[in-house]
Amino acid sequence: MTTGAAGHLPPTSCALYCERMWEWAVHLLHESAVLRLFIVVGVGYLIGEIKFPGNFRLGLAAVLFAGLAFGAVDPKFVLSAEVQTIGLVLFVYCVGLEAAPGFLQSLRKDGLRLNVAVASCLIAAAGLVYLLSHFSNVSRFTLVGLFCGAFTNTPALGAASESILRMSGDPAAVNQAIVGYGVVYPFAVLSILLLFQFRSMRAAPEELVAPVNTLPRAQTIEVQKRNGDGDFTVGFIEEKTGIVLTRVRPPGQPIQLARNDSYLPPGTQAVVVGSPQSIQHALDLLGTASGESLEAHLEGFETHRYFVSNSAIVGRPLKELDLEKVGAVVSRVRRADVDLPVTDETILHLGDRVRVISDKENAAAVRKLFGNSLTALSETGYVSFAVGIALGLALGEVPIPIPGLSDPVRLGHAGGPLLMALILGYLGRTGPFIWNPPVTVSLTLKQVGILFFLACAGVKAGAALPVALREYGLFLITVGTLLTVITHVALWLMLRWPRPYPLGMDLGVSAGLQTQPAALTFAAQKLTAAQVNLAYATVYPSAVVLKVLLVQLLLTLP
Repeated sequence: MTTGAAGHLPPTSCALYCERMWEWAVHLLHESAVLRLFIVVGVGYLIGEIKFPGNFRLGLAAVLFAGLAFGAVDPKFVLSAEVQTIGLVLFVYCVGLEAAPGFLQSLRKDGLRLNVAVASCLIAAAGLVYLLSHFSNVSRFTLVGLFCGAFTNTPALGAASESILRMSGDPAAVNQAIVGYGVVYPFAVLSILLLFQFRSMRAAPEELVAPVNTLPRAQTIEVQKRNGDGDFTVGFIEEKTGIVLTRVRPPGQPIQLARNDSYLPPGTQAVVVGSPQSIQHALDLLGTASGESLEAHLEGFETHRYFVSNSAIVGRPLKELDLEKVGAVVSRVRRADVDLPVTDETILHLGDRVRVISDKENAAAVRKLFGNSLTALSETGYVSFAVGIALGLALGEVPIPIPGLSDPVRLGHAGGPLLMALILGYLGRTGPFIWNPPVTVSLTLKQVGILFFLACAGVKAGAALPVALREYGLFLITVGTLLTVITHVALWLMLRWPRPYPLGMDLGVSAGLQTQPAALTFAAQKLTAAQVNLAYATVYPSAVVLKVLLVQLLLTLP
């Protein structure tokens, strides 16, 4: 083969070489579905890390767009339907476990008003989509995908995909829903962020104060007051202030572990752990900050952080562990990246990290009580996890008759595991079964599940994307954006009656309705984060479940 003056291949040879390399790459991708899967996941993940104006990212949703691109290049790149189903089941089950603790709690007191507002808006939005399916030339399958994309909800898309396949038996119909979702999704994210930006520009100054630090810290307090005619007790102080007393030094006595019934006469020094707000409350109640710090006086004591891996104590509140008998006090509990308030009612989960102060001679017994074994932790909970998913899949196949519909509704592979996870996650433990796996395990399986589902769904729908964009892409984008905007404006109007909420609550509820982490992060960066996060957590679980049910109703209504 001849070469150019600089030793390079001639242009024609370069073109031929590139063509052969492309043919080889395509052949390799055709031969290996596993390779296709992980290339789509990897490319999509990288795209998801790109920051766009407004400091938001597409995140894991970018895997769907990478899959759509691969499918549009070559329809033969399709991935396994079984992998897609496994990914969906893992994702929705882990989402249910994550949402379970706050689900019923969110329906109490003021949360009921917030959830009713969110449910009303979502039902109204689904009604608009239903009417549109009768007055437009776009298929209902595509419009259901539009509904899922307008409210950026992947579990709902999974439920819709499965229901469509069961009803029609046509994979092309499923692709219509996925295309509708993929076209509308990025514009829905952009719309909600612009809405939040507009609302936050009108925020009152007090709502823009930097979030208050709530991380727990230690403080030595000197008791100077009495509780009426008697002395304060450790249990009374903890109940009134929300702090944890770890060690105390009564006047003329050595430092000792705090016991629930220990009396604290004036002159006692006490080491307390809590948020800055709860510590200030304790100072107001008891006296003043001590001039001497006892935190570092550890003679005769051991301070360690343990992983909770002993299944015997999982799912039980701290008061049932009777830690005083083993000479120990739990001062902090950390689950994933969150520090939990420590009370007698705090329930331990697998994988929690607890900070324990104990008498030195009892350190071995305390370690044995909590387990502190990463090996045991990584091997625990999979039987219960598998049983829970199996129960969820069985529940998903149960026919649910609805008056006025000829065919019963089934929760399917998405709704069944989601509902079962909400039930089991709330129970926490049933006999030998610990339903909540370690948080790290649940988060990992959830991420793997959504990556696999989005990759498979995207590639499958990619072949239909170019045609869909040409025929009604502008229609989908316009309608989807309007649906997102109108629904959130209606929600904010509803939240103003009978009394308006602070802006942080409004945006938190909106982010929860949208089930959109990017919207939550955006709002929390601009407003008081505590309000935003509380409102989001209050409505998120019911919004996820309701969307899963609504898409199935949209598909079964005449």
